[in-house]
Amino acid sequence: MCSPGDIYRAAIPAGFKAEVNSYKPKTACYVRIGKAWTEEKKLHQLLDKLTRAPVQQKLVIRYLETSGFPGKRRPEWIDKSVLLNASATGNPVLKSLIKKGIFETDQREVSRLEIYPSELQEPASLNENQGKAFCNIKQLFEKKDVVLLHGITSSGKTEIYIRLIVEELEKGKQVLYLLPEIALTTQIIMRLSKVFGNKVGVYHSKYSGNERMEIWKNLLGQNPEDKPPLQIMLGARSSLFLPFHNLGLVIVDEEHENTYKQYDPAPRYHARDTAIVLSQLHKAKVLLGTATPSLESYYNCLSGKYGLVELATRYLDLQPPEIKMVDIRESYHKKRMKSHFSSALLDAIRDSLARKEQVILFQNRRGFSLFLECRECGWVPRCKHCDVSLTYHKKARKMVCHYCGYSLPVAASCEDCGSHEIRMKGFGTEKIEDEIALFFPDARIARMDLDATRTRHAFEKVITGFERGAIDILVGTQMISKGLDFDNVSLVGILNADNMLNYPDFRAYERSFQLMLQVSGRAGRKKKGGTVIIQTWDSRLEMFHHLIRNDFRTFAMDQLAERKGFHYPPFTRLIEIALRCTDTKILDRGSETLAGMLRNQSGLRLMGPEYPLISRIRNSYVKRIILKIDKDKSVALVKDMVRKSLAELKMEEAFRSVRVTVDVDPA
Repeated sequence: MCSPGDIYRAAIPAGFKAEVNSYKPKTACYVRIGKAWTEEKKLHQLLDKLTRAPVQQKLVIRYLETSGFPGKRRPEWIDKSVLLNASATGNPVLKSLIKKGIFETDQREVSRLEIYPSELQEPASLNENQGKAFCNIKQLFEKKDVVLLHGITSSGKTEIYIRLIVEELEKGKQVLYLLPEIALTTQIIMRLSKVFGNKVGVYHSKYSGNERMEIWKNLLGQNPEDKPPLQIMLGARSSLFLPFHNLGLVIVDEEHENTYKQYDPAPRYHARDTAIVLSQLHKAKVLLGTATPSLESYYNCLSGKYGLVELATRYLDLQPPEIKMVDIRESYHKKRMKSHFSSALLDAIRDSLARKEQVILFQNRRGFSLFLECRECGWVPRCKHCDVSLTYHKKARKMVCHYCGYSLPVAASCEDCGSHEIRMKGFGTEKIEDEIALFFPDARIARMDLDATRTRHAFEKVITGFERGAIDILVGTQMISKGLDFDNVSLVGILNADNMLNYPDFRAYERSFQLMLQVSGRAGRKKKGGTVIIQTWDSRLEMFHHLIRNDFRTFAMDQLAERKGFHYPPFTRLIEIALRCTDTKILDRGSETLAGMLRNQSGLRLMGPEYPLISRIRNSYVKRIILKIDKDKSVALVKDMVRKSLAELKMEEAFRSVRVTVDVDPA
């Protein structure tokens, strides 16, 4: 149970040592003209001599043109690959010249980091609303260390970020730009590199250990000659632990995202909250940006802890997309459903494609079918390690557990009754991709989810293809909802809103509202008009009325009132204690013993112990205890109580096999 400050200080040396142990510098071969030929007279003699070897002569001439010698005092080292490409010659030609002593070589350490275009652009000018928001942020930074920029989708928040970054760089400061998903870095890095060039660095888990180590070395001032110092770091939550020395600003984009929370392995932390602690260590400022603030951040603004700046209009005064609700229950009754698509959605897709516009289809479940079921007896294939059904993946021809990775070939018959009547239940992105191609065979369709984008460049390939118009329909999970900017998207279809709403979590409505509003914001960003069609079994929910009106404030106030009545964050703090054991009897006794110890402590509101919805993962059973801590209670004191109780539990021989993990402020 570390504080964010403890996490930050502890994680730096651990991460640094891990990269140091495996780091191998990258080297490249450089060439230059030999010293014997540096005099102009001898150089002319050499070129005359090579007349009988025109390819070798061409290579020498190309070197002279590329290096600018003999106009310079000394011959310049040129990267061998650059020289060979420029001269359109092969390696054997160069080797022959090296053997004759005409060229000399040198192995040099070079950077693995990406080199961005050196032709820079001026930042885009801010419109009146952006300018006011920019000035308000600067004024609030004089009084507050943290400011929340609540700007609706496509309001131009990124341009405000760029202006703030410019000012920090002019002061000689560093900037950390946090993103919740690796997928977002592709677009944002291109926008930042056009303005800041090679001052921008990227850091996330898809980079190799050597590449991440070079980021560390660069920030520590130990970078190769060909790479300038990095002043702007763009990355996922792990970039918080980079060795900054002069940090001036931290931007947390899409601050509401739950992917900022680190669950496993430890240390468990929330990147947004840890960023605030990091900024305090450096006496820097923090800007939280989002179209749908987390209720915790919004409450901190209402209570005066954070500053609040609102940007309520879209860039170029474009209208927000029109949101239409489709009642699936009524559509099935009136036979207006074709597979998982309502006739309204199919007609809208057909119209968009006819206008050469693009479509996004959102389904927050991956795989082809959520599970398989025997029509005769109801048997469902389940994971042998976890208490979950196996998800059917058609392309891989497997049934896969999304918790431990266990997989089986697709069941041809029921294991219980032998029936071959196996039917698919539920649907994921893979099935949507498969079926939408049947309705629109001429459309170019792509999918963006964890299965389709496992490799480092897969994100970039899909996003770039969609940007360039090579993809007509993009099917995806929540990856496509976060901050992506596509010019030609006119329609967004949300296929099953109830999947998110019915999840047993007190944040289910908040996250559903955020996800649907975010993915809706991908439509109509550059052209007038945009449509969002939401398919649901219950269109009468009050939340949908707030969504249609883009009324976050009323939705937030309703949710905050409900949270207050039931003592949930932001009005209380939560500590989740998870106990794991392969033996349910030992787990039951251990959890009850720990709960009894905690109940004896004064002022603790305790829920559980109880088995969660998924009670077995990787052969270990799980029971959870939730502690609710009122705001007037000392969290440090409660942590100390929990530590003592856990120490007592571990001292008992009977519970040595019970593993305990503690998560403060679970997201």
